[in-house]
Amino acid sequence: MSDGDELVYECELDAPVEKVWRALTVPEYLERWLKLDAPADLAVVAEEENRSLTYRWRDGGEGVEDSLVTFELSATEEGGTWFRLTHVPVVMPVAANSNEADVVMMLAA
Repeated sequence: MSDGDELVYECELDAPVEKVWRALTVPEYLERWLKLDAPADLAVVAEEENRSLTYRWRDGGEGVEDSLVTFELSATEEGGTWFRLTHVPVVMPVAANSNEADVVMMLAA
């Protein structure tokens, strides 16, 4: 779901919070999910282990402003993870939406 310059994506993953956290914090896993040819210019802005993580993401393109990507995780009663991603501002929402299926596949791995 998108609201103006903000993209919000939520889903339930069939993986424990700790496994999803590793997918978000181990650089090799994160780079694979983002499908980058080179390491992303990411900086951790805020972190609460196994609960929330915010990156400042610098695309590097000329005239493209930095954005914030926040991941929020919470355990479900079934042992899975409720996953919420917020990306602000979203400069190209079509590109962001094209990765939707990959989010679930990578984080569930």
